[in-house]
Amino acid sequence: MSADRVYKDWQATGFNNRWVFRLAHWVCGLFPRPALYTISDSVMEWFQGANTAVAGAVADNLAKAFPERPQAEVEAHAGRTFQNYGRGVVDYLTTDGQGREVVPSEGALGTMSSLQGGAILVTAHMGNWEVGGEFLGRAVGPHTMVGFPERDAGVEAFRQSKRGASGHTTLSVGMGLEGMLRLRRALESGERMVVLADRAVGKDCVEVVFRGRPSNFLRSPAVFSHLTGVPLVPVAVMCDGSGRYSAWVGSPFRTADCGGPEAAMQKVADFFSGVLERYPDQWYNFFRYWREGP
Repeated sequence: MSADRVYKDWQATGFNNRWVFRLAHWVCGLFPRPALYTISDSVMEWFQGANTAVAGAVADNLAKAFPERPQAEVEAHAGRTFQNYGRGVVDYLTTDGQGREVVPSEGALGTMSSLQGGAILVTAHMGNWEVGGEFLGRAVGPHTMVGFPERDAGVEAFRQSKRGASGHTTLSVGMGLEGMLRLRRALESGERMVVLADRAVGKDCVEVVFRGRPSNFLRSPAVFSHLTGVPLVPVAVMCDGSGRYSAWVGSPFRTADCGGPEAAMQKVADFFSGVLERYPDQWYNFFRYWREGP
């Protein structure tokens, strides 16, 4: 299966488009947060019922991530995944983060205080990475966010504008040699990079074991760590309900201390496996994450 085909599957529903974003952003300015959560719950319940293939993919992912759990429990996790995603969008779109609270988990404050120099903050499609980016910006300073661009240019422009308002820069995966050199210089000068690493296609890919199964994570975070000497720091900002979040921050480490990119990214995968164990209903891959067959 081609890399482009996999990338299309990540955003295959068409629900993540500029018109939906504009409507959602407008609605989020009209109602208080509790009402927005109620509206979001109804929309996501409808979406789950109207897109049975997507709902089946989420349930399949969780069944494979938690093979020891009863089917009824897995299906309950899947239903809450859609609900939590919708509420996370509300938290993201609500103006100026009104009413949001992000509390560092035990030990996280000490780690973040050490990140005033260059660092590669590695996150995943868990919790709320946009709220997390805003929190990290306040806690340790502006950073460059690297990821796959949205297929809808309007959504991508919206995200970049919102990040830019917080002082952050956005670079796209596949940025070319000039972009890679720019990012390397930024890291070496003490800046920070944030990257979602749990999806990978093409050459920027390393196989790790995630939840007991072979999975593809990005290789580039470990490569940049090796080239620049800056540490990798796994981070996940997870929702604890009603606009309250916990920031989980792993211990910094360098690729050179691990024996190579594969071992470094395996440490990252192990961190996120532990996060998923705590929050099984906040893993947002709305496609079949583990592919079987061609």
